Amino acid sequence: MTTHAKQKTSPESSTSRTMTRTRLLFVLAVCLLLVWVGIKGWRILQATRALLAQQSQAESLLVNGITGVNPDEVEEMVLEMRENVQVLQRETAVFMPLLSHMEWIPRYGPTLAAAPQLMAIADAGTETAVYLTQGLKPALIALQSPDTTDRIPALVTAIDNATPQISLARQSLARARQARTEIQDTTALSWRVQQLLTLMDKWLPMAEDGLQLAEILPEIMGKNGRRHYLLIAQNEDELRPTGGFITGAGIMVVENGRLLDLSFGDSYNVDNWQAKPYDLPPPPLLEFMGLELFLFRDANFWPDFPTSAEKAIQLYQYGQNFGPIDGVIAIDQQFVRLLVEATGPITVEDGTTITGQNAITSLQNAWAIVDGQIGARKNFMGQFATAIRTKIESDFGSIDPITLAENMFTAAHQKHLQIYMRDPDIQAIFDQLGWTGRMTIPTGEDFLAVVDTNMGFNKANLFIEQTIAYTVSLTNDGQATADLNLTYTHTLSKPDAACLQGITYDEDPVYLEVAEHCYWNYVRVYAPTGSVLQEASEHVVPAESMTTGQAWAGKAVTLQERPDAVTFANFMLVSFAETETSHFRYKLPGVITQLDNGRFQYRLTLFKQAGTKPIPVHVTVNLPDTAVLQTATPTPTQINGRTLHFDLTLETDTVLEIVFSQ
Repeated sequence: MTTHAKQKTSPESSTSRTMTRTRLLFVLAVCLLLVWVGIKGWRILQATRALLAQQSQAESLLVNGITGVNPDEVEEMVLEMRENVQVLQRETAVFMPLLSHMEWIPRYGPTLAAAPQLMAIADAGTETAVYLTQGLKPALIALQSPDTTDRIPALVTAIDNATPQISLARQSLARARQARTEIQDTTALSWRVQQLLTLMDKWLPMAEDGLQLAEILPEIMGKNGRRHYLLIAQNEDELRPTGGFITGAGIMVVENGRLLDLSFGDSYNVDNWQAKPYDLPPPPLLEFMGLELFLFRDANFWPDFPTSAEKAIQLYQYGQNFGPIDGVIAIDQQFVRLLVEATGPITVEDGTTITGQNAITSLQNAWAIVDGQIGARKNFMGQFATAIRTKIESDFGSIDPITLAENMFTAAHQKHLQIYMRDPDIQAIFDQLGWTGRMTIPTGEDFLAVVDTNMGFNKANLFIEQTIAYTVSLTNDGQATADLNLTYTHTLSKPDAACLQGITYDEDPVYLEVAEHCYWNYVRVYAPTGSVLQEASEHVVPAESMTTGQAWAGKAVTLQERPDAVTFANFMLVSFAETETSHFRYKLPGVITQLDNGRFQYRLTLFKQAGTKPIPVHVTVNLPDTAVLQTATPTPTQINGRTLHFDLTLETDTVLEIVFSQ
């Protein structure tokens, strides 16, 4: 009998088979991973291609303007875009924790590292678009309605019904804002991403403002009852504290989205001083202009627009025996230009066609005196208001909504448009938006407002150029000193012409004749409460140039116009082709805030007076001797040791912030 011995498996053979199986499993895993990555990549590619295609689709949909857009196609496109973003988000989610650590990769690293924030922006942005598209689809349909008489009321109703979706859209947009703030330096990102973020930075603030406005628009348009708004036209060529001399005024009446009435007239016809007693004006108007009555056209004496607007309401009601007024809307010449740029050409009653290019010239040409009577001037603003109303009601579809939104945003933030509402809830929202011209003075920080008042009865600001130089020196013990130089240059040369305050209307002067005069300026500087004036320039104004016959050779005075600020005031005359500088030196109260870890903050708010041209401002900040600079916003133009220089153009309220350690 033959026996077979059982073969023993050698350790080497067993190890070999184990390694073989391991290799097979590894290869299989790699293959599966490659397949998985391939599928992921294919899905990501498809979603990305779809999004790029939808960008072109969106652009083509808007070619014919808002009235040419098919609401159903818009909704379908937005929903598809949202779906593609969600696909992209799901397929890339597993990679996101890794991507944030890949900034080291050449060329593409910074963009990969920002991918989580970019995806969050896309997610929040498309979610916002879905809420708005579904909520405001009836509004789009209303705008396209052939019934022009009910178009605006239907639009307001649709916006009111969409309030829940608008609220959700605001929340989504806030997430997009948060994600955007997490991407700081964009210079290393890909060109395409940089372009998209630049567009976002431009349009996001307008979208935020627009959604807030949409929530209160139905109430403003009389959803809960008739509303009366006082309209004020200000002429910045005759600069006054809230933007310009009040040349015209009117009343706008709305109810349930319908514009029931829109009237406009000359401001000289508002008051009834021949039949009623009027108070004395603020002392500077009496002292420097000889005015003995506080009339409607001078109501905007205070740079805080809500304060002046409330006074304007009181004087309008008093002079016109008018009932309740719910708010004030003030505009200037630049607002008219910006509005017409968006609406397209407007033809007024006398046949004049107003465009963005000739709007201001048309306003100036319409300024005319008839038989020496100021109150008989051509009612151009009334005709313009009627033409705008007709355009909105009958041809709203021809208005470019993008340009309109952009221009109104610019007008409000540059204070060519200012709004005051007596309803405290609505006013609070406009305050948040920065549309009210309110002078808000922060506590424990530096603040500077330069407010000029043309007291020459003329339009000389057309020829006045201004610069501001502000130097603040901070010390180790927390004290601070400010040096302020205000420089005014009269750009018109009229050799041998005398400076005479006031205008003679007997010969029916044209606009430029009223502008070609010297500049009498009552200047006020608003500084933090507790500031103490130490030194100021003196300005001599001869008696023969004044309507009152009283010379001015006084020094700057300190006033307490409001509890949260100190006012330094002076009076000056700028003659033809001359430059005058008004200097103020004052001690500031505590304007340095202590942060954590031995850090300190200096913060300066520059208040932009409504109606002023863009003003070059040079700010110099001397840090304490032991200070070490940490951050500065905006970026300084120049840094010399502990001295920081900033060259700014003051077009809106501007904040400057410096953080340093000691």
